[in-house]
Amino acid sequence: MKKSILLGATALLAVGAQAQTINYTALQDAFGQPVTTSVTGKPQVAADAPAALHIITAEDIKATGLDNLPDILARVGGIDLLRWGAGSVDIGMRGYNQPNSPRLLVLLNGRQVYSDHYALVNWSTIPVQLSEIKQIEVVKGPVGAIYGFNAVAGVVNIITQNPLYDTDGTATARFGNNGAREIGLSKNVKVSDGFGLRFSAGYKEQDEFSQGAITAVERGRLLDPESSHVAVGALAQLTDSIQAGLELTRSKMKQTDITATNSVYGDDYLTKSAKLDLIGDAGNAGLVSFTAYRNWLDFEYFGIGKSDVTTSVVQLSDLIQIGTDHTVKISGEYRHNSMGRFPAPGATISYDVWAVAGMWDWRLTDKLSFTNAVRSDWLDLSYSGAASPPYVAADFDRKISKISVNSGLVYKATDVDTLRATYGLANQLPSILELGGFYLPTVTPAGVFASAGNPHIKPSKVQSYELGYDRALAAINGGLHLSVFRQTTDDIKSFLGSDRSVVNGRPASIVINAGDSASWGFEAAFDGNAANGVRYGASYSWNDVNDDLTVNKGAIATRPVKFEGAAPRHKLQGNVGWSDGALSTDLNLSWQSKRTLLHPVTGGQGLFPIDATWTGTASIGYLFETGTEVRFTASDFLRTETALGSALETERRVYASVSQKF
Repeated sequence: MKKSILLGATALLAVGAQAQTINYTALQDAFGQPVTTSVTGKPQVAADAPAALHIITAEDIKATGLDNLPDILARVGGIDLLRWGAGSVDIGMRGYNQPNSPRLLVLLNGRQVYSDHYALVNWSTIPVQLSEIKQIEVVKGPVGAIYGFNAVAGVVNIITQNPLYDTDGTATARFGNNGAREIGLSKNVKVSDGFGLRFSAGYKEQDEFSQGAITAVERGRLLDPESSHVAVGALAQLTDSIQAGLELTRSKMKQTDITATNSVYGDDYLTKSAKLDLIGDAGNAGLVSFTAYRNWLDFEYFGIGKSDVTTSVVQLSDLIQIGTDHTVKISGEYRHNSMGRFPAPGATISYDVWAVAGMWDWRLTDKLSFTNAVRSDWLDLSYSGAASPPYVAADFDRKISKISVNSGLVYKATDVDTLRATYGLANQLPSILELGGFYLPTVTPAGVFASAGNPHIKPSKVQSYELGYDRALAAINGGLHLSVFRQTTDDIKSFLGSDRSVVNGRPASIVINAGDSASWGFEAAFDGNAANGVRYGASYSWNDVNDDLTVNKGAIATRPVKFEGAAPRHKLQGNVGWSDGALSTDLNLSWQSKRTLLHPVTGGQGLFPIDATWTGTASIGYLFETGTEVRFTASDFLRTETALGSALETERRVYASVSQKF
């Protein structure tokens, strides 16, 4: 009875990734497991969602003992982590990972936190403390019609505690080898029944890794990573039917990174954001949600140049419950992106995107539901300022229109067995740099030779077909999760290479479409929790990627693009932990098969082999009755250095942390 009451009471309060209005603690208590609202707008456990979804809870995060989001995400089957340095990381899903990976949508309370100049995610700039995260929703596969812009490989949806329901506060200090030092604070304050405040801040530094396959010139560019952030937010119940939220953030980051051409550089990011949410219950007309935010990014790649990006987004949606069997969501979005030309200043490139979307979730029977979503995007490119040879102004007079589709059929065969069939089509629209925001002229005896973006670049189209099976295993208080999928990518985009193009009669190195790629994949995972406090789990993923590129035909690649063999075909990991309330332990072991990445060589890109390897993380902590926890963690502890990428080798990290709840 409690579950059915909550379903009805919260169906119209769930507005997906647009705003945080849900009491996730109450929903998790009612369902007995983590609950999402971001796929269909109504509360669902992961197995019932029409998407390949995994939820990482606050308890999961704490149990790992880890100090960063990428390492936590890497424990999810189907996720590939490329660690280039102590702070620099790229996350890929289902085999498609690369330096500056531009295929992943990352949200923090509904706001995008990837950087629009190249649509990459710099994880060190995300303004959040691990202690304030309520849950992380990991959605694998193209889900652009549901989540919107850039959701072609998948989505990482980070949801923090809600100050109207959560009053937790945590102060953390951490220190370790390699100069690791960190302090952090997060606190929710419920000022009254209808008003709450959220605050978080943190600072982190450590020494850069020292070993790896980099040149002497690149070694001179290394920076010891350093990051800081501050975020403040307020949530207010203005009336019985209207809620408003405001959030302001600032983050600063300096670290060594790897560029899209596989070169090592130091960079500096300053990000700021402001976001406003308004949510109103319009009765039979539905739940209306309005979100507006602006992101500011000032970035500098030392030795190359610097620029700035502004991103403004306005979203409006209406979630309507029709009877007990139909949930409909209608939404619209406007976005404006603008960047000063990089690295040669003197011009501004921008685009406007208008989008409309619709979602219909139909509960055909008590056991069968059918969800369909469609979204249409219209992009209008603009350019002002000095010309960027070999292009002229007319080249930037371009419009792009694309449609994304998601469809999912979920069959609840029994109380414990769920079958899922899904289809997704999403379009990876070009980034500002790809569309021409990158311009580096070189004067030669023959004239001006340019390395540049390309205003004529085509969007990449990603499609996925998937079958999934979930079974709840009451005997072990856990579950079994299986999925098999087929994914294709048309018109892969490649950044600058050593080959040459002729544009408007002039030679140039430009961003191009470099061919297609397709993959088959299989994922299996299970988890369990014993009555004596033992928890355990394991996952296996297999991914076979086959490229059909129009470039890289010789012994040395002319373009920094290669997905075939770049991700491990096999990845196996297991986890076991134990807790008695005060003492807790965690051990994770992971094995991945060999892979081959591209690496700069004279004349282009050569192959850099990485052997199959085991990695391990262990943590032990003790929680005192005062709310103080002391924890010791060893990450990548099996060896001193481990080659996990084609740049710096990952070093063993050992650290201790002290946290206090208040």
